[in-house]
Amino acid sequence: MTNQSSVEKPKDLVVSPPPQINGTMSKTRVMTYTFIALLIITIATAAIWWPVMTPTEMQMATFTEAGLTGFLAMPLGAILLVNALIAVGVAVLSDFIIGKAAADSEVNTMSAAVFGLIVTLCYSLGLPGMAKAVEVMPLEVLSAPGCFIFIALTSFLGLVIFKKLQGMAGRKYLNPAAAAKFIVLLPFLFSTFLIKEHWAPYDAGGLSMPQLTSAITKESFGVYLQGCYGNPGLTSHPSTESLMLLTKFHGWPGGASSIVVIIVGVALIFLLRNYFKWKITATYFGSVTVMSLIMTGIYGGDPMTRLLFELFIGSSIFLGFFMATDPATTPYTRNGQIIFGIGLGVLTVLIQMYMNFFGGALLALLIMNLTVPLLDRIGINKPFGR
Repeated sequence: MTNQSSVEKPKDLVVSPPPQINGTMSKTRVMTYTFIALLIITIATAAIWWPVMTPTEMQMATFTEAGLTGFLAMPLGAILLVNALIAVGVAVLSDFIIGKAAADSEVNTMSAAVFGLIVTLCYSLGLPGMAKAVEVMPLEVLSAPGCFIFIALTSFLGLVIFKKLQGMAGRKYLNPAAAAKFIVLLPFLFSTFLIKEHWAPYDAGGLSMPQLTSAITKESFGVYLQGCYGNPGLTSHPSTESLMLLTKFHGWPGGASSIVVIIVGVALIFLLRNYFKWKITATYFGSVTVMSLIMTGIYGGDPMTRLLFELFIGSSIFLGFFMATDPATTPYTRNGQIIFGIGLGVLTVLIQMYMNFFGGALLALLIMNLTVPLLDRIGINKPFGR
């Protein structure tokens, strides 16, 4: 008869909290692949933008007549590369100093470099052709040398406050790059975010933007997009389809060429298929598409023109691949990621339509970030062990 007291009891199973990254893929390697992807987009955009001088000679003459001075005429691609060097340099240096000064903070150079490039690629650059007659736009933010100061400030605040301090608090609630850009641009609230300055006519100090809550057509809204995103040095522009898919010369550098972002983004998903939150990307673009078709059904107009705008505006296409999938500020669970992507797409379209805010995806992302603690409870399995 076996002595029950001599039978060895199985040890308790100890389960560590998520996320668990095992095998050959480490956090540093994930960040390295992401950095290379972002660097490819940066170089491609710089090459596309290099022939464009901003401000143009005509814009400079108009600004001088209006008493606006202090602008540097530089190739738009050169401004982007300087921004990238500043943003990455500030982020890496700040990360190094904090890592050495704070005992509970580690130095993570590659993660900081990725953050710097994301800040660079989501920071709006370039003066649209329509700016030659408009003083209400934040011209010092969109061109050199003012943008160099704002990009450095965005990178510093984002790294220190929204990346490091949030991390020390135990959880990151807001996307660092999106939150920092929003805070830095708050002084330009009326010219970047709110409706008045966008839909108001030129003579009233606005941008004479067509209402999205109307039957937009290729002849009206498409022409407006050409004036906003076309080469400001040219009087004629390519088709709306070519503009939104291939080359935009104003706005988020990360979305200057939607085709480049799609190719690089899909390649990154393939390389990091077990770590990239592609469900958010897929449901985001899917919900944006559905919402665009619904709005066309409500307000009428050309569905393709509205769809091209909603899907391929620089903020939407870049954010969908490289910001909405941030591992620290988005849900862990599959169901949570699906709901997050759907909510992000719905909010993006609603904000852009009813606020006439072209960067609606940025504000939508910050709103959805705040729902992540709740979404993480959806679809999570009951833990076992201790």
